[in-house]
Amino acid sequence: MGGAGFQKWAWLLVVGVFLRQVDARGFEGIPGNFCRNRKPSECCEDRHDDCAVPVLGTFCYCDEFCLNGDSKHDDCCPDFRQVCLGAKPGIPLPPAELGDDPEVLQKACEVNGKEIPFGGSKAFNCNECKCEGPAAQCEDDPCMVDEALIREVNQGSRRYGWRAANYTQFWGRKASDGLRMRTGTFTPDEWSSKMYPVIMRVDASKIPRSFNARRAWKGRLTGVRDQGWCGASWAFSTLGVAQDRLNILAKGITPVALSAQNLLSCAELGQKGCQGGHIDRAWNYLRRVGIVMEECYLYESGWSRKVPKCYEQNEGRSDEGCKNHYKTEPAFRISEKEEDIQWEILNNGPVQALMTVHPDFFLYQTGVYTHTGLGGKGSATHSVKLIGWGEARVMGVGVVKYWLAENSWGSSWGERGYFKIRRGSNECGIESFVLAVRARLGNFVYGRY
Repeated sequence: MGGAGFQKWAWLLVVGVFLRQVDARGFEGIPGNFCRNRKPSECCEDRHDDCAVPVLGTFCYCDEFCLNGDSKHDDCCPDFRQVCLGAKPGIPLPPAELGDDPEVLQKACEVNGKEIPFGGSKAFNCNECKCEGPAAQCEDDPCMVDEALIREVNQGSRRYGWRAANYTQFWGRKASDGLRMRTGTFTPDEWSSKMYPVIMRVDASKIPRSFNARRAWKGRLTGVRDQGWCGASWAFSTLGVAQDRLNILAKGITPVALSAQNLLSCAELGQKGCQGGHIDRAWNYLRRVGIVMEECYLYESGWSRKVPKCYEQNEGRSDEGCKNHYKTEPAFRISEKEEDIQWEILNNGPVQALMTVHPDFFLYQTGVYTHTGLGGKGSATHSVKLIGWGEARVMGVGVVKYWLAENSWGSSWGERGYFKIRRGSNECGIESFVLAVRARLGNFVYGRY
């Protein structure tokens, strides 16, 4: 047999082996990149006929609809589960063992209609199943993305007032991970919790029914940040309020964004970096030491999950701007009264608020959030920025008052990084501990004014 003929025969033999594997378990196990590196996007939602990739003379798919067929003969691409669902690759059976040998077939475990080769493992959302005996051993922890919870919230959206969504960045993560690494604010200690609120002279007649600081001070607020997988909301919410109030006051000066990494790495007294921190101690650090601009001390802890050692902000830098430390006056507390919080935002800018995060909050997409009581147990303290308020008509409920808040989970979450939460009823403790700070240019920038 000539060289070309032998190569063709060998290729047909390989294809034949793969086709036997496809018949046994769909396309799973065929090596190569199919969904991975596919353009313009790797994965598609729902059914998308254009989301197809050639494989063995036919097509496999990288859309969610590919899972709707017989689990052993679905038309998902071989790497669909790893690329689109975040599953860990299992240990495929060697081609030589793919046959009708009952002893080989008995070694595989089946979970939710999916086969796991003996000695291998598969991830089902955030839980891993291992096949090490007659039955698979599987974890059973609540996940950040709970598809059953999403359906229940959306089916009852008239009752709950908001809708839920499946976020790719949360898929495959345990709810306990989210509560630990996507929040990160410690509850106030006894001394801080007894802080007396300032006495406000509020003219309720001048408080509008709706207000949005982004419109009132257009171009002055710096916008949504992403803390990543680092429990650093204590740093992001503190700096968010500080820089917004500075930018509002400093008309005609280019708005500045302050460095969360600077605060995270250098404010060590009583703080635990990505494991959480106290907002009162963060404000004390800004008052005593100050923070440089973001461009001088770039954020990295959200992706590395490590907190680099603090370094001198002007070390080895020729840019004079990086030698300036932005400082604040001491933070003060606003009372739990709805009108007091509104009056402070209306006249001086965004404020910082603590809230309790429950697992259903990770799934918030739009609407006015209230805790449903559904989903896994557990909670964590989080801090956010309140930038306004309004009213919304919720079908089945009527007119609902809400706070407009800015989160630190990136612009792909919620309403482009923002969310609405019920106002006037202390939903999730959102009105129980609210802080603000006075902005004075002379005290804010050291060495410039």
